[in-house]
Amino acid sequence: MKRFCFAISGRQCGLIFFVMLLAMVAGFCGPALAGEAVPGSILTSFEKFSNGWMSRLAQVNRENSRDLKPESTANGRLIGRYINYGPDCAREVRTTDSKATPYVGIIRYAQKVMEKEGETPQKLKDHPGAPTSEIQVTEIFRYTGGRWVY
Repeated sequence: MKRFCFAISGRQCGLIFFVMLLAMVAGFCGPALAGEAVPGSILTSFEKFSNGWMSRLAQVNRENSRDLKPESTANGRLIGRYINYGPDCAREVRTTDSKATPYVGIIRYAQKVMEKEGETPQKLKDHPGAPTSEIQVTEIFRYTGGRWVY
């Protein structure tokens, strides 16, 4: 059996450590660091897809705002809460190492708990609503078979 032995200086050791660290990071983050440019047609198709997705969420917002379940407060007023999504979002497309799913698309947007208040059901309904809390939502979609899939 042959053995290979080599000696390295402190400076060479640091360089080897750095190269190994880069290799490890590339292994853990493969698709994000793939370095391949995403074609413009894929970016355009994801923008169109994500616009449709956010439009559906806007419809959900309208329904949520309309279908409030009013609750009475201690001071005799009514309060209603509902969930509101977006409308602003951030989009990102990443390449993958998969031939079946060469891209993933990511949409990030806010999910807010909104609150309406009023003395009567009609005033509650007419209130514009104010956010009381917010969390960030991340949706991931895959590009498979020439189309974006949830």
